[in-house]
Amino acid sequence: MSTPQSLSLPDAERRRLERAATLAAAGAASVGELIGMLSDASWPVRRAVVGALAALGDPAVGPLVTWLRDGRTSEHAIAAAVDALSAVAGEAATPAVIALLDDPRPAIAADAASILGRRRAAAAAAALAQAVSHADDNVALAAIEALGAIGSTRAVDALIAVLAQRSFFRTFPALQVLARTGDPRVVEPVAALLADETYRFEAARALGRTGFAQAIRPLASLLPGAGDAVVRLVALALSDLLARAGWTGATEHVTATLRAELGEALTQLVGALRRADPTERAAIALVLGRIGDPSVLPALAHLLDDADVRDAATDAIQRIGRSHDDALVETLARGDVATRLAILPGVHTGRAAAAVRALLADDDAEVRARACEALARIGDTAAVPALFEALADPSPRVAHAATGAIHSLGVADTGALTLAALRTGSPGVRRHALRIVAYLGFDGALADVRAAAADPDIRIAELAVGAIAMLADDGVEAALEALAHDSRDGVRAAVMRAAGLRGGAAAQTMLALGVLDRAAWVRYYACQGLGRMGDAAALGLLTACLADPAPFVRVSALEALGHLDSPGAWDALAAAAASPDADERRAALTSMSLKPRAAALPFLLVAAAAEDPATRLIALQGLAQRAEPAALTTLAAAAVDAVPEIRDAALSLLGERADAPAAAALVELAVTAPAEHPAQRALSRPGEARTHAIAARLTTADEPAAA
Repeated sequence: MSTPQSLSLPDAERRRLERAATLAAAGAASVGELIGMLSDASWPVRRAVVGALAALGDPAVGPLVTWLRDGRTSEHAIAAAVDALSAVAGEAATPAVIALLDDPRPAIAADAASILGRRRAAAAAAALAQAVSHADDNVALAAIEALGAIGSTRAVDALIAVLAQRSFFRTFPALQVLARTGDPRVVEPVAALLADETYRFEAARALGRTGFAQAIRPLASLLPGAGDAVVRLVALALSDLLARAGWTGATEHVTATLRAELGEALTQLVGALRRADPTERAAIALVLGRIGDPSVLPALAHLLDDADVRDAATDAIQRIGRSHDDALVETLARGDVATRLAILPGVHTGRAAAAVRALLADDDAEVRARACEALARIGDTAAVPALFEALADPSPRVAHAATGAIHSLGVADTGALTLAALRTGSPGVRRHALRIVAYLGFDGALADVRAAAADPDIRIAELAVGAIAMLADDGVEAALEALAHDSRDGVRAAVMRAAGLRGGAAAQTMLALGVLDRAAWVRYYACQGLGRMGDAAALGLLTACLADPAPFVRVSALEALGHLDSPGAWDALAAAAASPDADERRAALTSMSLKPRAAALPFLLVAAAAEDPATRLIALQGLAQRAEPAALTTLAAAAVDAVPEIRDAALSLLGERADAPAAAALVELAVTAPAEHPAQRALSRPGEARTHAIAARLTTADEPAAA
């Protein structure tokens, strides 16, 4: 049978690929012929052979080792044999490959070291530790890299011993590998190399990559009397260190150590900005922000004009501003636009209220908008009248920010100010006033809002309908029923949205009328509202909408059916899951996940293997809410998917779960993933289940996994 991979290949190559598949099924008797095919000129064929040999396990080990030692027909065949021995299942491979380390030919010993590293064979640590002293640099380098992949205590000891030898071609790779081991013992021997100019740069960067707080002091020791080049080097290393600490949850301790050790180096760090490249300037800004001294605010403000480092400078300014109120207020009053934009999001103190209020008249619209947001954040109720004036700002961004601030700062006269704006303001102001009415729901506002619903400006009329639904007045239902017969499609659609949110018998009647409306968008929102109310009596109306000529109405009806608890609703969803229309299939899958239906699991599992990523993402979202082992297994498999969107979504969904099985799955993903993989970040989120899962896994972990 042809595989999907083989269909596009030339006939001869396809036949060889099919032969490899046949041999793979034949078992141990096929090992010899498979090894002969390692020299095939076709990469797909070689990959198939490698997979077949790896799956055969122990019976393939001896012949593979013999061929790697004595055959070696070509470079690509050697690479394939190394791949096969690296992946082969079973217990025989590790001791057999360890024996190859003693081969007098350096190429074979180097291949053996590479295989052992890729297998993460902790049992090989002792032999590899001896190989780092091999007479051939290539063998030593392969052993160093293998020990780094294994990461056991013996491996770290051997790599530290390499540093002490100060061998040029071995010290550099050992530094790079030691920095990734996660073992605090590496700090002292790596720091010892800082005194040697030959290794200083790599040693400093390696210390940074450890992420350990104890690496800060040796890095800081380079600064007294140092030139800009060394200062920039230290900043880069500390930037790496802070990033790594973020992965391991050690940021707070590292930051405290940084402040203690580098408090006297501020002048040097600021001075080094002049000759620094963008990466170095960003690193310096990061370090200055973590140190948190307000005296560096002017220097950081100058970086805001540099697009390459603006984000880093903004973050640093905001960090400092949160801890130093006086410096923050002074900088707000005196700084330029970029500085004010950077500081305003960090304002959290009422002491800055007057300075922020003054910025409502700033020439820059974004400054005015952020000032509105800051006034809301600090609770400055005295600013409410000025915020109502800001509703007329020519910038929509400012007007929306002012509206949000008024929502947060409701005071006794907010209602009167809002209704005055609704009666006399410009169209834009009236729209914002209606949003405030809808959010705060003032008593006695119905007459004014009902009048706004008759406004010829359709945007005002639609907002007025929504505001009416949010009021507690006895006349609300009557007003909405009258508007449900309005001649304007947009107003009737707004009534359907409002009825679905408001609920009740009157709303049910309006929505039933809406699904028969001539306008598709009215029918759309009517279906949506019926679903939100969840009344099984709406089943007939919703299933009738599955034949609507408008595709988005059909999708809305499917989404609504997911809220109903009835066999008829489920039957409709199951039928739609097989629809030729992709949008309908996805809507059905989404709706199946709204309630914990056991019957939904098979549909979601099938969809999780669909070809298109959009369908798979919807299926994963549904599976993430389920406790069945099959759901979790599928989610964990998706977390290592080749499609980045699928992989990231699955990891995020696993990380959001707080149950023990999901935590255990995350632990396994993190153990097998490379350093700084997103699985480790997901696992680092606080949670009792994750703590127990990590503790349980430690009881069975080998040294690399435990680290």
